[in-house]
Amino acid sequence: MPLITLPAAEQLAVNIKQELPGFAGVQWVDSIDSTNAQLMTGARQIEPVQQRPTLLGAHHQTQGKGRGGRHWKDLDKTTLMFSCAFDVDLPASQLPMLAPICGIVACEQLRQLVGTRHQYRLTMKWPNDILFDGAKLSGLLVEAVKPTVARFSAHHHVVVVGMGLNLTHAKVLSESLQRPVADWTSVLSTLKERENKAAENVSAMVALIANAWYQAILQYQDEGFEPFIARHAAVDALVGQTVDVLNGAEVMYSGVAQGVDNNACLQVMTEDGLKQVIYGDVSVRATEAQSVEEVRDV
Repeated sequence: MPLITLPAAEQLAVNIKQELPGFAGVQWVDSIDSTNAQLMTGARQIEPVQQRPTLLGAHHQTQGKGRGGRHWKDLDKTTLMFSCAFDVDLPASQLPMLAPICGIVACEQLRQLVGTRHQYRLTMKWPNDILFDGAKLSGLLVEAVKPTVARFSAHHHVVVVGMGLNLTHAKVLSESLQRPVADWTSVLSTLKERENKAAENVSAMVALIANAWYQAILQYQDEGFEPFIARHAAVDALVGQTVDVLNGAEVMYSGVAQGVDNNACLQVMTEDGLKQVIYGDVSVRATEAQSVEEVRDV
């Protein structure tokens, strides 16, 4: 199968805009410091730049961000990277739930693209890492800020959701990062039968995920996290596995992952009873060679 590649930036923006008529702005550039950072800066502008929702993508990021302030590097034009900014009317206490919600939704959309026969191979490691056959395919970063102007309520926040999905070079990344990494080209090459030809269309993929985020955020505003509990269970990569919950290098406790609660916290059954993971790091004991990922954002 040929490599999944990125079209020219200008053409990609045009294609995505056609599929996202409900978005006020769609832009794709060759290079940028960080798509998340740019959209966060836009929300802090003294004068409103444009309406939202907005999508900003880039072929290359010079200062890409991972969770917990980690620096995130990409190989030029081998990673699908984009961020979306949404206006929400939610108190700060309800913003952390958006990190797993956006991960759930992204995993659901990718599952739709690979088809029902293979969807079980795509899972989500709480709160929002997307895995294929246990190897990391994509990561998300969810941030929020109060806009400087044009606030419509006391709880008006701008939520920025950023996604980086490996398109190619999984082998190189695996060797560099010393952990299993997947890429979309390899994913599709392993599938002898696919139900959705849009899986090879990058602009369709971006639009599908961006619109699904938008609809999920609107649903969360109206109904809370409860409708997403079952959706999380359907894509959960950790359920039933023994995990270590860490603070830096220190193991705070270990136990068996048991899904999420009504507050989107990871539930871990330990020798001392059930604990809810709100902040911290989690690693799967069965795959200690893999890197530890931070598990909470916003």
